[in-house]
Formats: sequence, structure tokens, C-alpha cells
Amino acid sequence: MVAVKLAIQLILMVSVGIFIGRAHIVKEDFSQQLTSLVMKICLPCLIVKSMMGAFSVEALKNSGRLVLLAILLWATTFALGQIVYHATGKTASSRIMRFSMIYTNFTFVGIPVVEALYGEMGVFYFVIFLVPYRMVYYSSSEPMLSPPGHVQQKRTLKAKLKGWFSPPVVAVFIGLFFYLTQISLPSPVAGVINSLGSCASPLGMLLCGISLSKYEFKRLLRPGYLLYPLVRNFIMPAVFLLVSVLLHLDRELAQVVVIFGALPTASLLAAFTIQYDPDQETQFEAAAAVLLSTAFCAFSIPLWANVLTWLFP
Repeated sequence: MVAVKLAIQLILMVSVGIFIGRAHIVKEDFSQQLTSLVMKICLPCLIVKSMMGAFSVEALKNSGRLVLLAILLWATTFALGQIVYHATGKTASSRIMRFSMIYTNFTFVGIPVVEALYGEMGVFYFVIFLVPYRMVYYSSSEPMLSPPGHVQQKRTLKAKLKGWFSPPVVAVFIGLFFYLTQISLPSPVAGVINSLGSCASPLGMLLCGISLSKYEFKRLLRPGYLLYPLVRNFIMPAVFLLVSVLLHLDRELAQVVVIFGALPTASLLAAFTIQYDPDQETQFEAAAAVLLSTAFCAFSIPLWANVLTWLFP
């Protein structure tokens, strides 16, 4: 029931964002500015807020397991993505599918979903699990989505470090410091962090809708494009669930892993494709992958949440 209610809220929040974009209530550069605010202020506050609970040795051990799991699953999905990429002829669609198989919308959809389903402890584990993904997310986008012959930009060490240690990643280490030391922040400071952190989830969902509002929905309903939500929303979480069962994961860890796998395609796929591939049809196909997988997650997330409840009571 919680998952179904969450799915309805997800649809409504994204729809509000789409309406905001379609009605031109905000300017075109608003989403970029709001993204910066959420990523640099609100989301780090939410992460620190989720890690301010009482210290637990078991939770710390689980955090270490989640980091190792994230590395294992990234390697697994990358290997599967490479197989699909080569098997389908190394086309533009192959590049989009490979990226979609590896990266989900773990920020603007993932954190609100996990927070609603599993509370602050769920967010705690989820943001720990995301650290390895965040550290390679931006640096891997160009080589994975660039067409043959594309000359990749040379990144300085400073630029690489900036990508590896983005504000959400830094926030995890700050949160871990307070978690391990059990230092309490002054009440006014803690109140500000809690308030700003509470803004991250709804603003993230609105951003998701605003980013999708610029696309023509009718053109997205091509039969071939339905392969993206099929793989992203149903096949990949099944893979993650299989790994969870084979490794005999605890319920809390399995929830984080499988829900991550059930999330829609990373919202930045469309932006990255525009940046690295000049072909307009490829750019539109990337947008279709994002939009359709986001729409289907309203059905897939309740499905996988119920499967998890059944398998990990």
C-alpha cells in the first residue's frame, strides 16, 4: 500500500513539474539553477540529516558491505552493458542502452523513493551505496556516450577530483564523521539542516518533471523505444534481486540494492547525449529512454517493493 501511494505521488509530482515547464511558469535556465541548489545545498543536507542517528556497529558493517556491493554491481552491469553494446552493433542505440543499464536516476527519484519506503535508515544506507557510483558517474559519461571519432576532452586533475568528490559525496564523509563521533550539532544548525534536507525530495521530483516537459510525448511512443523501460525497470532489478538472493543479503541491504536497480534511467542521459553526440535523432532517443523509464517506474517500483516484502519479510 505504501508503494502504491508512493507511485501515485511520484506521478503527481512529476506531472506538476511537467506542467510548470509546459506552462513556462519558470524561465528556461531555472532548472539548471535549481539543480545546482539541490545538488550543492539541499541534497547534502538531506544526506547529513540521514546520518545523524545513534551509532551502530552493525550499521557501520553494513555500510562497508554496501560499498563493496556497489563496486561489484557496477562492474557486473558494465560487463552486461558491454555485451549488449557489442551484440547490437555498437550503434547510437547501443550506447544509450549501455548507459541506461548502468546508471539510474538515483538522486531525483531514488532518494525520494527510498525515503518514503524505508525512512532515514534507508536513506543512510542508500547514500553510502551511491558513493562508488557518484565517483565514476560524470567521468564515465563521455567515453560511454560519444560516437566513434569523437575527441574526448582532456580533464585536469582538479577537474577529475571535482567529479570524484561532488558535494553529495563530500556530504557522506561529513555525515560519517558526525555518525562515528556522535557529536551533536547546535539545535538551530540542526534545524536548518533538517529543513533544507526536507526540500531535496520534492524539489528533485519537480526538477525531473521540468526536464521532461520539453519533449514531444507523442513522438516517444515508438515500439522500439519500449525496450528501454523493459530493460531498465524490469530486467535490471531482476538481476539485482538475483545477486541479493545469491549473496544472502539482509533485508535492509537487499532493499537498497533492488530499489536502486528498479529506478528509471538517469535523467542526465539526455543532457550528456546532447553534449557528446550531435545527432538529433540520437538525442531524442536518449530523451525517450529517460521519459519512458520514468513513466514505467510508477508501476515497477511498487512491484519490486512488494517482491522485496515477500522475499525478505
